[in-house]
Amino acid sequence: MASATVQNSIGSQIEYTRNELPVLFMLASRLWKRIGVRTDVKPVSNRPARIPFLATAGAKFRSANFDGQDMNLGSGPQETNGNLSCASFLQCSEYTALAEWSTASDEQAIKNYVTLTQTQAAKTFAGYMDATFQGDGSNTLDTVVSTATQGLVVNNANLFQDNQDLDCYSALTGAAGFIATVTIDTVDIANNIIWLTAAVPAGVTTGTKLLVAGSAGIANSGLAGLRAYQVSGNSGSYMGIQRSAFPGKFSTPSINVGGSLTPAIVRALEAQIELAIGLDEADAVDLVAHANVDMRAAWENVGLLVTSNIYQQIKGDQSEDMLKKRAPTMIAGRELLVNERAVPGLIDFLALKNWFRIETKPLDYYEVGGQTIFPGYGISGGLSSNVLFYLVNMCQTGLSTPRAGGYLSNVTIPSKYFGQN
Repeated sequence: MASATVQNSIGSQIEYTRNELPVLFMLASRLWKRIGVRTDVKPVSNRPARIPFLATAGAKFRSANFDGQDMNLGSGPQETNGNLSCASFLQCSEYTALAEWSTASDEQAIKNYVTLTQTQAAKTFAGYMDATFQGDGSNTLDTVVSTATQGLVVNNANLFQDNQDLDCYSALTGAAGFIATVTIDTVDIANNIIWLTAAVPAGVTTGTKLLVAGSAGIANSGLAGLRAYQVSGNSGSYMGIQRSAFPGKFSTPSINVGGSLTPAIVRALEAQIELAIGLDEADAVDLVAHANVDMRAAWENVGLLVTSNIYQQIKGDQSEDMLKKRAPTMIAGRELLVNERAVPGLIDFLALKNWFRIETKPLDYYEVGGQTIFPGYGISGGLSSNVLFYLVNMCQTGLSTPRAGGYLSNVTIPSKYFGQN
């Protein structure tokens, strides 16, 4: 008889399972969380919200001759108003009855699957909103840099999440620009690629726009984000107001750096903001710098270039550590809000107190008659063992003073960040 092997005893062996469930994807929400906490949230109806502005000053100043001369006519301030309509978003989560039953207790699983799904749903929703808020108001998340086998190279893969559906557009021309819908398999930030569940569709190439699934594919039809409001120049519209109608009034101070970040450039942008709204107002707006890790490194590199150690004055038997434990948390005395979903090569200086949000439907479960968990239906028309729930939100963001902020664009991305050699 052959000697017994481990297979003979495997039926009674106890299986060890590590009592932890590591998360292999990002759940953080940075800027969207701050917009919600730091600003007013106003409930609105389904009608467009009117946002008034005092656009131009009035009164005419001139030299006077009071010896019976004509004193001419005057003028008054000019008001205008923009309009905001809420954009609608939903997120559906789904699990089966067996997934619920087989993980219902500590004896069955490390985590209760239903609790895990519902807990993460709110976090992933906030992450989606954070990513959409980086955009230009069309729900465009990013553009394709290049294609790979069953993958898309993008500018920042962290703008996307696993299992996300995306609509691909050649241009923001509505249905005419639509190419295809793709589904992300996994997000690969190390290579800045989003891997797809199927082959890259024909027509998807460099420059293709990647939009939130279900978007209209038209400018200003989605969530108005940073690139909708932080715009320099007089082209386009601001909450429906043509910028060209009030030149300079709805233009945000900016500098197209086109090179390395320096203290002088940051100070120059600060000066532009001071000139736009006045020294006193600029000092009171409490700007926050919003950027990705690449710009944090660019700012830290500025300091490293001027760091020096005089080794004859260093005591001990080891070399000095040239880096502190943590990277800078300030830029020019202002908080640096580092966001993994921010656009690389760009720094926004934001007066958060001037941002606001309107909501027709705050983030919540979709409810019908008090029910928030819904069964699926099978091909037969009977119930399936799938269970669904939806998170919904109808909201829009606004910025009351576009000149009380600024941005630095086309800053050189340091080596080894976002695919830079």
